[in-house]
Amino acid sequence: MTELTFALLKYGFLILLWVFVWLCVRSLHRDIETFSPRPSRARRRREREREAHKANAEIPQPQSPVRAHRTPTAGSGAEPTLLVIIDGPLAGSSVPLSGSEITLGRAASNTVVLDDEFVSSHHARVYKDPRAGQWAIEDLNSTNGTVVNLQRINRPTILPARVPVRIGATTFELR
Repeated sequence: MTELTFALLKYGFLILLWVFVWLCVRSLHRDIETFSPRPSRARRRREREREAHKANAEIPQPQSPVRAHRTPTAGSGAEPTLLVIIDGPLAGSSVPLSGSEITLGRAASNTVVLDDEFVSSHHARVYKDPRAGQWAIEDLNSTNGTVVNLQRINRPTILPARVPVRIGATTFELR
């Protein structure tokens, strides 16, 4: 066998070996992803978008100027009536805004109990600010903080409707 033939066989074998290793790793990664007890955030987001797209495709909604103005925004003056959890382990649940404060944290004494290692026992509170007459959120000196509209807060902040608030793995908004 010539030296050239031997080199070609050797490098061909190495290429086949790397292809085999790559296929094994890819297969294991897919298996782990499939059997994961909790889907990744990206996967949950894709599934929600897919479901929303299906719902919009199945039920045609009329586009009218009245509908466009009914969606509450930060300056619309529409009074929120619910605290709705939109992402996290409690996604889909809601708490009525009755005028009394709502506390969030890991402790069982909170209004909304978040079973998350990144949430303090008494993490934050949502309350009606008596001076402004609007709902506000206050971080209760938590370790990992409270994020309102992608900004970590360090003092009581007015919380308009439809503004996302993240505490640990949970995201909620007022509606």
